[in-house]
Amino acid sequence: MKVFNDINAYFLNGTEKANDYSNSFYIRRMDKNKLFVEPNDKFSDPHKRDFFEVAVLQRNSKKIQIGNQTFKKTKNSLAIVSPFQVINYNIVPPNDDEGYIIYFNPSIFTRLNQSYGLQNEFPFFKIHTMPLYQLSDNDFKDILPIAEELYHESRSTEMHNLEIVRSLLLIFLYKIKRFTQDNNGMVTNNRYEIIMSKFEQEILSSNNQFLSVNEYASQMNISPIYLTECAKKATGKSAQKIIIDYKMLYAKTLLHQLDKSVAEVAYALNFNEVANFNQFFKRNMGITATQFRKI
Repeated sequence: MKVFNDINAYFLNGTEKANDYSNSFYIRRMDKNKLFVEPNDKFSDPHKRDFFEVAVLQRNSKKIQIGNQTFKKTKNSLAIVSPFQVINYNIVPPNDDEGYIIYFNPSIFTRLNQSYGLQNEFPFFKIHTMPLYQLSDNDFKDILPIAEELYHESRSTEMHNLEIVRSLLLIFLYKIKRFTQDNNGMVTNNRYEIIMSKFEQEILSSNNQFLSVNEYASQMNISPIYLTECAKKATGKSAQKIIIDYKMLYAKTLLHQLDKSVAEVAYALNFNEVANFNQFFKRNMGITATQFRKI
């Protein structure tokens, strides 16, 4: 499956000139008055990206599938997609959509410059569920002007436009965090997705201490069997595999910190032996932690 990593060239981004922020940020405006542009077929097929996306949807009539969820005909909502979630579009005219789509890499920030840290700070960026939030009219009116300002500032030639974009994006994300705390307004199809979302919330809020399936199930007041069943039906993966995915994401984040030795990373992840960590990393990544760091 193809993985896209060029934000500026992704989907229809190349149709509107914007400042080049070293492939770390792009915002696209959807306008019902604009001429419909047929996207390349490769974006209609299921694919992945290695960057984040937030769509601010005043109106959307296109059928979009993210993971195993499909949504269409939304209004005053947010669609949030994390790296490596499978996505495909059914894009057909007429073009009556309105809103903004924001793409960014954590590298645009100085502190939250790795995916795990960003997802830990903003739990709505879960890697296995596709949060679609229906906002109240007041909340949507609060967040839309920030998207509009991001759009104009990212095309500005004035001094410090990068610093302003970075600051506006942080404000934008913290606003979303406020609106979506406790998953208020989250649109789900069934009970399994609700359980899955809460499960990921528990993982992200456990202070980088990864617990067992039994322990997370106990915190959620459900049985481990039911938790695994919900995870499997919502994502196709077991609850244990979900935990491993987050543990690997955190391991890679720590390995990016070159001041930490592989042994220190192993101990931070509660491995008693470095050899056990190396086996865990290679089993799930296909290469050793040392090889990953060299890459």
